Amino acid sequence: MKIGIFTDSHYSSQAITCGCRYNNQSLRKIEEAYSFFERSGCELVICLGDLLDTEATVELERENLRQVKSVVKKSPIPSVIVMGNHDAFTLTPEEFYSILGIDAPNDIRCGGKRLIFIDCCYFKSGVHYAPGDSNWRDTYLPNADRFLADIQGSEDEIYVFLHQNIDPAIREDHRLFNSKELFEGIQKSGSVKAVFQGHFHGGCRSEYDGVKYITLPAMCESEGAFFVFDI
Repeated sequence: MKIGIFTDSHYSSQAITCGCRYNNQSLRKIEEAYSFFERSGCELVICLGDLLDTEATVELERENLRQVKSVVKKSPIPSVIVMGNHDAFTLTPEEFYSILGIDAPNDIRCGGKRLIFIDCCYFKSGVHYAPGDSNWRDTYLPNADRFLADIQGSEDEIYVFLHQNIDPAIREDHRLFNSKELFEGIQKSGSVKAVFQGHFHGGCRSEYDGVKYITLPAMCESEGAFFVFDI
């Protein structure tokens, strides 16, 4: 399966934030990404979160999401979009996916491969982020034991997609609170081939005993930050 993937577009009306995020350029970059994915013959497009950045009003943020929707819906390639912490800052998951006009991510099985999409926009208390109540440093996967039990010894090749980070090479403040547990379970599973992540804008690539951890660089900070993978 050929997938097109990008992350951390942080689209908003602002010209620049944090000194390095060119927010209002990201809609153009998303359009360029989809055009590239179509030319490359991708079968699926995946965004790993932080599609949006915060605006002065919630309605402006909704309008930005509608603009992104117009790009997503124009493409013949189906899309899966994982919520990031910025997406959850002012919108509930229900509203986010309703405006986008797509379903929240579900596992995809195809040709002996299984793509698993996990929402880690939870506090370590197990409570999901809510509008006005989120913290990019406090992130967690509830029921991690169920996830790990599910992947152990699977006959499928498993590929995991999330916004936040599990890779121990990434700075601790970007990693899940239970990333050590998840990393150890993934390494023992015998079935996970790769973990795709966003959140850490500089990007990173690691490999441990044959399991690849691919952290994509942020779209908002550079040109051409969209990628094609054969899995």
